[in-house]
Amino acid sequence: MWQKIISIIKNNERFVLSSHINPDCDALGSELALAEHLRSLGKSVSIINSDPVAANYRFLDPKERIDQFSEKRHARIIKKAEVIIVLDASGGWERLGMVGKALARSEAVKLCIDHHPDAIDFVDVAVVDTDASATAELIYDLILAMGGSLSKYTAQALYAAIVTDTGSFRFPKTSPRTHRITAELLAAGAAPMYIYRQIYEQNLLEAVQLKGHIMASIRTAGAGQIAYYGVSQNTLKQFEVKTSELDGVASLGQLIGGVRVTIFCMELPQDRVKISLRSDGTVTINQIAFDYGGGGHPSAAGAIVEGYLAAVMAEIVAKVERLLS
Repeated sequence: MWQKIISIIKNNERFVLSSHINPDCDALGSELALAEHLRSLGKSVSIINSDPVAANYRFLDPKERIDQFSEKRHARIIKKAEVIIVLDASGGWERLGMVGKALARSEAVKLCIDHHPDAIDFVDVAVVDTDASATAELIYDLILAMGGSLSKYTAQALYAAIVTDTGSFRFPKTSPRTHRITAELLAAGAAPMYIYRQIYEQNLLEAVQLKGHIMASIRTAGAGQIAYYGVSQNTLKQFEVKTSELDGVASLGQLIGGVRVTIFCMELPQDRVKISLRSDGTVTINQIAFDYGGGGHPSAAGAIVEGYLAAVMAEIVAKVERLLS
């Protein structure tokens, strides 16, 4: 499945990698690992995302090779790029935020590597495996298919990506193959205790306090099968917490016994709301996200919609109630 992409990589020199807005660990780890591999082949590589790296993932990028998009600083780099590779973000250029608009205008060959079941018609060549637990599994495959090796740095990036996207190996897509891959990453130098501590035990005090505030606001519906909650811009400002520091909040409702679907809505500027949906695996919820122009997996999906926080949340709760009935 890698034949076309390997040929494109071998025949070009200047690459730009990017991923979705508010990149998670799978997006970042996949970018960093692929960039390291491309550099080992003598390629010129830039990683450009619309949003900054969340504080708990910065350890993956000690040399600060991931850039936050700036039209002024990156227009020339994007124009000179021969190949653009979108990672962990099928569905369309809008998923990438501001950098997506610039990349869409590029005349470079456009590739996508992902594990989400979303549209891929916005690129020239795509490799999508919805059975993979994380995009990082695919990057591992690609590196080995090209005869590459796993440095400690690469192993750490890929291991962190897989740990987070599998929910510490508990989500439905976690497979025997997932564990075989992570075993190879451990053998290559990934340190599980260090990675876990950096991701989950280095939060800002304000972020932990905000999480407590959000947990106190959780409500249930659908005879206790739905947990729903939200956070406003005013609350984010009150706790002085950035949206990039809210990783994991969308799953808080799953801590409650009997909950099958969790709904988390976050107010964004300009009368928009980010919807995050999670299920226990017994309910397929990504169609709701698709209806709003979003996407994701059957058990984890999301979208950004225009509207007001309370109204959007009430609307989504009603949709999930109908789904459960």
